[in-house]
Amino acid sequence: MAIVALAVHNAEELVRDLPGWQAERPWLPGGAVYGDQAQFAGALAIVTGAVLVLAVAAVAGRTAWSAPVLVCVGYALLVNAMGHVLLSVVTWSLMPGVITSVLVLVPVAVLLARTLPPVRWTASTVLVTLVAAVGLVLGSLVIAALVGAVL
Repeated sequence: MAIVALAVHNAEELVRDLPGWQAERPWLPGGAVYGDQAQFAGALAIVTGAVLVLAVAAVAGRTAWSAPVLVCVGYALLVNAMGHVLLSVVTWSLMPGVITSVLVLVPVAVLLARTLPPVRWTASTVLVTLVAAVGLVLGSLVIAALVGAVL
């Protein structure tokens, strides 16, 4: 469910040209990290693939870490969604990804958080979740830029 939500959300970001939207707003931080549309598509594929592998491993393995990791994925989706809403308000425009953020990511994130066993939130749990989410996104953008430069 989370992977389908992420894939739909990433498709909206790609179809609605998030790098172009960002380029039209150079006063927003982070514009340099998106690259062009092809690099961004590569980054989205990497993120979606990585979350898919993580979700399949968590569901198939049903280990002690499975439910907490899936809950943390849900919260990462929620933080991503809130970022889209916030930047849409700040820019007075619909940021690519905001529609699926509200209609897909938020409900799926809430469903994950409410149906899976609760995570004991500690400073380290919050830090690991944030670092993993940000690291995955930034890492995928860097990898996609490097692959684009080589090809």
